[in-house]
Amino acid sequence: MGSAGIMLDLLFLFAAGLLSFVLYPVWINFVYKFQMGEEVREDAPKTHLFKMGTPTMGGLVLVSVVAVLTLLFNRSRTQTLLPIFVALIAGLLGLFEDFTKVYRKSGLPGFFEYHFHGLFKKKNAAPKGLSRIILKPWQLFKEFWRVVGSTDASGMQTYKKFIVQGLIGGFVAYWVYFKLGWDYLWFPLIGDVHIGFLYPVIVFLLFIVILNAVAFTDGLDGLAGGLSLFAFISFWVVSRVLGYNSIAIFCATFAGALLPFLYFNVYPARIFMGNVGSHVLGGTLALLAVFLHREVAFLIIGAVFLFDGISSPLQQLSVKLTKKRMFRFAPVHHHFELLGWPETKVTLRFWLFGAFFAFAGIFIALM
Repeated sequence: MGSAGIMLDLLFLFAAGLLSFVLYPVWINFVYKFQMGEEVREDAPKTHLFKMGTPTMGGLVLVSVVAVLTLLFNRSRTQTLLPIFVALIAGLLGLFEDFTKVYRKSGLPGFFEYHFHGLFKKKNAAPKGLSRIILKPWQLFKEFWRVVGSTDASGMQTYKKFIVQGLIGGFVAYWVYFKLGWDYLWFPLIGDVHIGFLYPVIVFLLFIVILNAVAFTDGLDGLAGGLSLFAFISFWVVSRVLGYNSIAIFCATFAGALLPFLYFNVYPARIFMGNVGSHVLGGTLALLAVFLHREVAFLIIGAVFLFDGISSPLQQLSVKLTKKRMFRFAPVHHHFELLGWPETKVTLRFWLFGAFFAFAGIFIALM
């Protein structure tokens, strides 16, 4: 398609940007009116306390704009339908998490706790004998995710979130392996390497890791949004060069929708993306890496996401096992704040690293 393809990409970028820029002020006023504001962790850096009550769920506008434009004008059975479907499902999970935070903040319990509290509890004491043995793996599973996960004081418990994320990731892994027949990883200078049944396992792990890494990174004004913009532009370039025309338009649409969000999200933020936004971005980036067969290249493109995201569970495990902290605070972007860096300085320097790794990832992906 050449220049005509790039012009079409830009047309979708401008359309998404214009539509998002019109909708964000409306959404911000709506969230303000109904007091759906963000909570701030009590142990977070004190400079974040003024953000209490900032409107959240800004990612809802982003995913809505991208979904409408994609389903109306860029619907491709082989390239965009599954990514947008998974993005919407991940967004629903994030939206539910956001609502549980809002409800708990206003003095109401979370949805599940409110409606089903005590439904499955038994009146007898703790399980004994065989029941205890059978339930032991379940207790270990819950404890593991309590340790490595984020706080659940104002939302869903971590193990519940992982179960839902696991179902989505399992669906993705099943679809690409059994339905599409993919069983190979692409490596630079080598090409495709068939790995058989290991491939859906890697896809599953990649999806879970990226989804949570983006969510952990969303802790400073503009940080996750800016890094996502660089990642989508990287995939835009790669997909255009490799001939994935519909995916190229899809990436350009995301980039266009992210620009107005960043306008309202940079310091001091007027709106946060919320879990609905971070889950959509993480799930979509994971799907793009898989659909472009550039899972390895994403380890470079998303290096800052992965570095920042892994710091939180590493911190939790370190405290649990050694009683010592690896960082002053995790995720690591807060560590730099506690070293005395202004929030804007941390964000901009993370952006610079994100831009560098985006260019490096493009280079690797096209080798």
